[in-house]
Amino acid sequence: MNVTYAGRRDVLGLVASKLQDVDVVLDLGSGICPQPFLKACVHICVDVHRPYIERLKRESADDPAYVLINASWDTAIAMLSDKSVDTVFALDFIEHLEKPDGLRMLREAERVARRQIVVCTPHGFFPQSYDDPRKPDRWGMDGGYWQTHRSGWAPEDFGEDWDVVICPDAIELNQDNQPMERPMAALWAFRALGPEAGRRCHVIKRPSVWAYVKGLLEQALPHAVFTRLRSAWGFVLRALGRT
Repeated sequence: MNVTYAGRRDVLGLVASKLQDVDVVLDLGSGICPQPFLKACVHICVDVHRPYIERLKRESADDPAYVLINASWDTAIAMLSDKSVDTVFALDFIEHLEKPDGLRMLREAERVARRQIVVCTPHGFFPQSYDDPRKPDRWGMDGGYWQTHRSGWAPEDFGEDWDVVICPDAIELNQDNQPMERPMAALWAFRALGPEAGRRCHVIKRPSVWAYVKGLLEQALPHAVFTRLRSAWGFVLRALGRT
């Protein structure tokens, strides 16, 4: 196991550098904040609390990349065949499970993921409970029961095959969004299951396919080569009377 330390200012950049660029993401316990690092072609968000899923649907403007599933994590993941998604994200989620369920979730994530598992959680047990059912959660919604913390996690809980990043000053606010006397650490855990590979699909947002392909060629080719290719293609279009 490799453990790296990074402060608040640097940790997100370090995390981003460790992520594989993939096509299909399974986002467990996404709440209203799905993972923001990768723009996947297929982004499956699973959350047991329906108001979270409904709010995410509104705020994502019905983005067709999102597949929103209102179910418990174990119900949803049990439907997936082995190695059926690229990366499983569990960000600020595993601490909401009892420890045996959290370990079971990691095993199931390893079963369905082809490329990588990514977990983010407080380093140790971070007290957070909503005993009063009328008390709103930190998003001002009624999901307090699901936001209760039930376990704490340390690097040794993950095992030697994991790569861990610890941010000592990651958590500055308590469950009521009030400053704490001392920040609490958070950890990111990464498990690589397969080698990095290029994307197999790309989302074309612009209506012109040629504009998209031209953009790819301009990025991939030396400037001189791209310029000659563009000139030659312009000559062909003019010869065909299409300019």
